[in-house]
Amino acid sequence: MNYHVFDFSHFPTIETERLFLREISPEDVNALLRHFGNAEVVKFIGMQPIKTIDQANEWLRWMGGFFAAKEGLRWGIIRKEDNLFVGSAGLHRWNREAHFAQIGCDIAYPFWGNAYGQEAMRHIIEFGWEHMKLNRIEADVVQGNHRSDHVLQKLGFRQEGVLRQRILKGGKYYDIHVHGLLRCDYPGTC
Repeated sequence: MNYHVFDFSHFPTIETERLFLREISPEDVNALLRHFGNAEVVKFIGMQPIKTIDQANEWLRWMGGFFAAKEGLRWGIIRKEDNLFVGSAGLHRWNREAHFAQIGCDIAYPFWGNAYGQEAMRHIIEFGWEHMKLNRIEADVVQGNHRSDHVLQKLGFRQEGVLRQRILKGGKYYDIHVHGLLRCDYPGTC
C-alpha cells in the first residue's frame, strides 16, 4: 500500500456511495442539538441529552478539538440526496508511534436502519489504513448497544474483552465491550 500520512494541513472530505463526510461547522449546530438532544441517540453515550444551543456549541468545539489537537478527526455525515446531517463519525486518540486509533459513530435516530453508520465507518477505516498508517483500530461499545456490536462485527471487528462497570450513567454502572480490528483482518489490506 502506498502511504501518504495525513498531516492535518487540511480537513479531509470523503465521498461514499450515499454520503459526504465533511468537517462539522457552526452551520450544523441546530442539527447537533436535534441529534444529541434525542434520548435514543445518547442512550449509549456517557451523557444526558443536550437541551440548548450552548450545549450544541460545546459539542461542536469538542468534535473540532480532535483536529485542532492533531489527535484525530470527527466528520459530519451528510446524506447526498438531500444534504441532511445524519450523524457523525471519526477516528480519535491517534497514537502515531503504535499506529492505532479509536473509531466512533453516532447516527441520528430518524436515520437508524439505513446502514449509514456502517457505510461511513467502512470509508473511515480505509482512510485510517491509507492516510494515517494505522495497524489497529479500536471501538468501545456500551453494554446493551447491540446495533453497534452488530455493525462492528459486519466491518470485521472482533470483541476482545469487557471493561466491567466502566461507565456510570443515570446512577447505573455499565460494562464496555472492547472491539479491535487489525489491518490484516480487513479484506484487501495485507
